[in-house]
Amino acid sequence: MKYIHSLINGELIKTDKSITRENPASLEKIYEVSMCSEKEVDLACNSAQKAFKVWSKLPGSERGEILFNISRRIKDKSETLSKINTNETGKPLKESMLVELKGVVKTFEYYAGLASKINGTSQTINENLLSVTIKEAIGVVGQILPWNFPLLLAAWKIAPALASGCTIVLKPSELTPSGTLELAKICEDAGVPPGVINIVQGSGEVVGSSIVKHEIISKISFTGSTKVGKQIVKNSSENLTKLSLELGGKSPSIVYPDVNEDWTVDGIIGAMRFTRQSQSCTAGSRLFLHKKIFESFVSKLSEKLDKLIIGNPLDDNTDIGTIINNKQFTKVCDYISDGLNNKNTEVICGGMPPKDGPLSEGYFTVPTIFRNKSNEWRLAKEEIFGPVLVAIPWDDEEEVIRMANQSHYGLAAYVWTRDITRGINAAHAIESGWVQVN
Repeated sequence: MKYIHSLINGELIKTDKSITRENPASLEKIYEVSMCSEKEVDLACNSAQKAFKVWSKLPGSERGEILFNISRRIKDKSETLSKINTNETGKPLKESMLVELKGVVKTFEYYAGLASKINGTSQTINENLLSVTIKEAIGVVGQILPWNFPLLLAAWKIAPALASGCTIVLKPSELTPSGTLELAKICEDAGVPPGVINIVQGSGEVVGSSIVKHEIISKISFTGSTKVGKQIVKNSSENLTKLSLELGGKSPSIVYPDVNEDWTVDGIIGAMRFTRQSQSCTAGSRLFLHKKIFESFVSKLSEKLDKLIIGNPLDDNTDIGTIINNKQFTKVCDYISDGLNNKNTEVICGGMPPKDGPLSEGYFTVPTIFRNKSNEWRLAKEEIFGPVLVAIPWDDEEEVIRMANQSHYGLAAYVWTRDITRGINAAHAIESGWVQVN
């Protein structure tokens, strides 16, 4: 069985403790994963601090050239990286290739160009006084990743840190350790000096917490659950570490009655991220449909979902793969069971996973839509992180905006209408980090 190491100061590290990781589609054990302790985190932080003195002094143009080299090497190895990603996450191979790896390449290309264009400002206060602002690399950045988009999210964190002259101590999810390690190796092969990127495998409780609390860390970038995000705020407070947090979501999709239904159905499938098993913090999992079009819309939506192919993620024809692991699979099934047993709810399509046949051998679920009148229902309020959509009818615009905002989350939202003025006004009214109109 393959062993997944940590990477500290350019060296592959094997630790005393490890866990076994399985392929979520076949349930085959695929590798043993290094589990680090506070000791390895401390080594990684000191390694990154030492490397920072060299990397931060390198001209932005030279860092940019290295980033361009990284993007080219990733493009050359995209097929291999895509298969690693699919075997770890259970998402379809075409999703890994066309969405995730394509995004990784573009991310490194973008920051390669930006690296030489990080400019300060100057302002003449009076004839004897000139104020100059210089932008400097902040230092060692601690980066903590989730498992749903391991390579793309790694690129979103690693590339801007490298471009700005920072060094990195990164913890991948213990469920998706291999792809991130391979990405770090590619970066070093492309010219990133040892110690600039350190990959520390392990649990959030031990490794994640140690990174957040370490005095060398100047900034934390975390993507994950709201619960863990709150704990990071507490743990980082002693050192006043700067934070960037991207947390959970229960994102609303508001559909007005004037939409082109066929086109918008495709948009809802995309916003719900069904082809990624809806394991996305920005999934539009609360569907507010105007009463005038409710029945026809959900009928067309169900019909399209039934045509999506669920199966082996490595098959080029597969549209929907698997849930990441047994723990998450069980959680999703519990929510579906709750919906099926709720007398105030109607199941429009889907339901519990099949108990026999090829889809019973892995963590496969089917896209499920529940109809409910209330935004107060548990399935309409809690982040499921699986292909479960709650459809709620509405006919009063003020009321649907109120329901959209009635959430503990505020990450993303979607509005669908042919009236662009209405769409922009709704976007302003929705309390969300970003809103996509159509």
